[in-house]
Amino acid sequence: MSKRFVDYTPTELTRLSKKDFLDGIRAAEGRTVSAFVCPRAANYVEKVSNIELVASFGADLICIEGFDPHKLQMPGLPSKDKADDAPYKKDAQLEMGFGWSLQEMKKFVGRPMGIVLLVPDFEGQDYGPLYGESVYSPAMLRHLIDEGYDYVSLCAMNQEKLLNVVKEASQIGGDKIVISAGIPHGPGAIVDENFPPYNLRDLVTPEYLKELAAAGADIVGIPSVGVVPGFAIEHASQLADAIHSQKSLVDVSIAHSIEGTDEATLCRIAIDNRIAGADLFTLAAGGVFESVTLPEALLAFCIALKGKRHTYRRMCQSSFR
Repeated sequence: MSKRFVDYTPTELTRLSKKDFLDGIRAAEGRTVSAFVCPRAANYVEKVSNIELVASFGADLICIEGFDPHKLQMPGLPSKDKADDAPYKKDAQLEMGFGWSLQEMKKFVGRPMGIVLLVPDFEGQDYGPLYGESVYSPAMLRHLIDEGYDYVSLCAMNQEKLLNVVKEASQIGGDKIVISAGIPHGPGAIVDENFPPYNLRDLVTPEYLKELAAAGADIVGIPSVGVVPGFAIEHASQLADAIHSQKSLVDVSIAHSIEGTDEATLCRIAIDNRIAGADLFTLAAGGVFESVTLPEALLAFCIALKGKRHTYRRMCQSSFR
């Protein structure tokens, strides 16, 4: 029987079926927090991996971004083969985290883990060295399923392409992986002929989000109130209602480096988005550099949404529980 996500023990969190995963978020009523981790940037705390960091400061889910899914590494963990760390420890005292499988990492921190895959908006799109390998394809999705990822977050700016990929991914994934999809924010620092200035509200509409959910997105991501210009509580609430009408869940992305702001601002953003109808809250990886959110910000965010009772339990329970 499904339980609220806040009530699962760490061991239970690593063994969830797709149904229990989704039902658990729904039953938690806006008290589930995900944190991004980017393994290609350094660990935030010396000799501590960023997955350990976010797990210990209250995150319920961990989403990895910006790496090659065929060459997973997690800086801050010692490499399985000590020889892999030797060149780095000699010059910089770094543990590079080579050789760990996704399943081992999940058990190590006691959290479900997902991944961001980008959906190309046009032919030949270059994501650069950071995201170049984290691109959707049917073969990549099958690889993620084989590796044991709990969910995949599909992101794009092109409505039609994202819709088509969600249809395909939901058919391939079936009951083996949770499909999350959306347009969580604009194109970031890219402003060129492909991404001129535009109004994000023209892309993220209630009608389109209904289509995305109907196409097979179990979770639909939307821009966060207080993060993206123009997404007021009333507007975000309309988007959430559209998604919920299709029985899908709403995820809000606190990105654009706002995850590195002060705790009071983040707490206000958290409550504003819950008022709007969010089920899941995702803190991106732009703390002081693009690797992970600030731990004190994550803790304050979790307490605002879950209270100290559920936050402290999530922080304190051993991964063996």
